[in-house]
Amino acid sequence: MKYYDYIMTPAVCDDMHIVLVVDDEEMIEEMMGALVEQYGCPQVSFHDPVEALRHFRENSRNIVLMVTDLTMPAMSGSDLVRKVLEINPLLPVILIANYMGESMPGDIPALVKGIVSKPFTKSEFFDALQKTVVAVGQ
Repeated sequence: MKYYDYIMTPAVCDDMHIVLVVDDEEMIEEMMGALVEQYGCPQVSFHDPVEALRHFRENSRNIVLMVTDLTMPAMSGSDLVRKVLEINPLLPVILIANYMGESMPGDIPALVKGIVSKPFTKSEFFDALQKTVVAVGQ
């Protein structure tokens, strides 16, 4: 067993507190959603950022964290982050970049709680979740 098999799920993860997962690549969206659930948090995932934003507007009180891809058609991850933070400026966000050093608007690193670069390992993803969820629970 690995370290992550023993992690206690923080109190912010329960049926009323959901992680929003957004990635335009369905396979990656499903994989990240499965990892969030394996971590112990309920999640809802979208491969369309416009639909994800609509869902967030309707359910923002229950969303405790957003994990989103940076590069997506229809709406970029940075635009999604800004729009979501207009609704809830305290929402923690983990940004998934296509590679380390990927160009992003200058304000985005300060708006997000973590940045994970593709390809990432389960441990790297869980590390980002752990740091973010623990910060939310404090």
